[in-house]
Amino acid sequence: MILDAQEVNRSFRGALELLNSRVEGLQAFDMSENGFWRSFNAIWLTLPAYIVSVAAERLRLGLSEQGMLGSFWIDLVVALGYGASFIALPVAMIWITRRMQLTDRYVPFVIVNNWVTAIGLLVLSFPAFLQLLGLASAGLATIFGFAFAVVFLRLQWFATKATLDVPGIAAFGIVALGLVLNMLVGAAMRGLLG
Repeated sequence: MILDAQEVNRSFRGALELLNSRVEGLQAFDMSENGFWRSFNAIWLTLPAYIVSVAAERLRLGLSEQGMLGSFWIDLVVALGYGASFIALPVAMIWITRRMQLTDRYVPFVIVNNWVTAIGLLVLSFPAFLQLLGLASAGLATIFGFAFAVVFLRLQWFATKATLDVPGIAAFGIVALGLVLNMLVGAAMRGLLG
């Protein structure tokens, strides 16, 4: 179940349509069972964001003078954090979709969420990348990060609303849950790193 360039292009185009509040963007995603399992492979597309995260953690821990990469423990913890943040909401949504009687919409939600999350991880790593290169101060990177996060959360909100066909407030609650889960994963990751 390997991703091909055509599926990646189609899924990114679908996410862009959703960003522009066009429900038709859902048609770009492969909503089959194979598409469901392949959507989890979208995490491999976030490898550049993972590398930026590892480098940022090394910098935060004061290990930058030893090179930006190279500690197996940091690599492992950041990788586990990425994996956990990628699956936390889909796992929680098993219970939520059952409770809301939306089990028939679970698969489309996870497919779209996985692709949107992959795009979000890539976009949200860009300000840290600029800071690591010395092209942005910490303050400017924070402002960029906040702006990108607002756009990303709006995309997640609309994608959730469209895939689950729920009111905006319910979609907001699900996005908020995803945000809380990711914050918990991030806190656990930083706790392991010290």
